[in-house]
Amino acid sequence: MFVGRKQELATLERLYRSDAFQMPVVYGRRRVGKTSLIAEFVKGKPAIFFSARESTAKENLVALSQAIADLRLDGTPVASDTAAPVFANFEEAFTHVFTLAQQQRIVLVIDEFPYLAQSDRSVSSVLQHLIDRHKENSRLFLILCGSSMSFMEHQVLGYKSPLYGRRTAQIKVQPFDIMQASLLLSGSSSEDIVTWYGIAGGIPLYLEQFDAALSLAENLATNVLQPDCFLFGEPDSFLQQEVREPARYNAVIRAIANGEGRLTDIADAAGIERTAAAGYLKGLEELGIVRLEKPVVDANRKKTRYVLNDNLFRFWYRFVPRYLTPIQAGRAEEVAHLIAADHLSTFTGPVFEEVCRQWLVASSGRD
Repeated sequence: MFVGRKQELATLERLYRSDAFQMPVVYGRRRVGKTSLIAEFVKGKPAIFFSARESTAKENLVALSQAIADLRLDGTPVASDTAAPVFANFEEAFTHVFTLAQQQRIVLVIDEFPYLAQSDRSVSSVLQHLIDRHKENSRLFLILCGSSMSFMEHQVLGYKSPLYGRRTAQIKVQPFDIMQASLLLSGSSSEDIVTWYGIAGGIPLYLEQFDAALSLAENLATNVLQPDCFLFGEPDSFLQQEVREPARYNAVIRAIANGEGRLTDIADAAGIERTAAAGYLKGLEELGIVRLEKPVVDANRKKTRYVLNDNLFRFWYRFVPRYLTPIQAGRAEEVAHLIAADHLSTFTGPVFEEVCRQWLVASSGRD
């Protein structure tokens, strides 16, 4: 079920109506809903939807060639079993699409663009060259989408990128706020919505793990604390996919979850040099896992603190290491009832404060 993202869709539709060349860049952390947003936008539009793979340039070129061959100008989706002729190279493939778009508005989506650029380092330069040559006479609507935050911000949007200055909009897809989360959890009580938001955060796929037919404790036991369930393994899986030294990032996150907030204290608790810890914290900030809190009216740098910004990470690191032995022994239900009865109200206190802030911000924009 697709909900929310009204502002992002409105931006894409406004650019589409211009009928001139456009290159919006859509990025955000993994599982935040970028692909769902783009899929909703391209419904009924002539679109080439190409998902790059973490593979070789040859395999990506074959997949792109197939996606181009599957294009239907009336906007109807198609999936062909017939292998398409493969273009000689990416420049030839993209040139073909730019040429097609001289006659009709066409959307070309390159999902997970970092994978494509890493498989062939010339791709960004090729696109830059073709954009500069064809942007005045092509109606192509080119969407570059990616989950690698650092790559998209530095290698696509950054001033050292060949594509710098070519983007016509950038959309950083953020996790849902409580209002959007409530749409996805429609039918649940307000208390359960706030509590589950406090446990799972604003990532749509995380929120969708909630089963309204179960109690909160049952949801915890089944959908968070079972070792084989999706959310139990997600923090570790996320770090494995996003960072090169997950063990060190894990130590930094654990230090913050245990109450350390200053850089020096985090480094000491994690057993990492201060300069290295600063780099790990910067990476976690870019991923949206950690944020630096600064007092509004006090400039004292000693009062700034790092806190966990992602609710699932905050919950997981608060409770799972503490109860890992009984969880692995098959006592997830017992642990879930203990957390729900003794700890959850205290844990969700800061979440409720954030929900109130979100409500005030949203209310201030209403008539």
